[in-house]
Amino acid sequence: MGLPELKDKIRNQLDLADEKVLRIVSSVFDNYLNEVVSYDAKGNSLTLSEYHNKVEEGLNDVTYNRIISQEDLSKEMKDWDNE
Repeated sequence: MGLPELKDKIRNQLDLADEKVLRIVSSVFDNYLNEVVSYDAKGNSLTLSEYHNKVEEGLNDVTYNRIISQEDLSKEMKDWDNE
């Protein structure tokens, strides 16, 4: 069973589910989204949703050219030593 079929199966099961099952499924998703999946450069933990947000921020930075090349950063860092 592929992903599309699995999603359809779950949708159908949710349509037929009672409140108890829906609360269990909701709890599973809440726990999944709040699970620590990574750490940032400062060592702070990131949940799955926070991780996805950081990825989106990075992609937006690339899209809007809010980036610096390694060469330019190296030059800038040399200037820091002269300050």
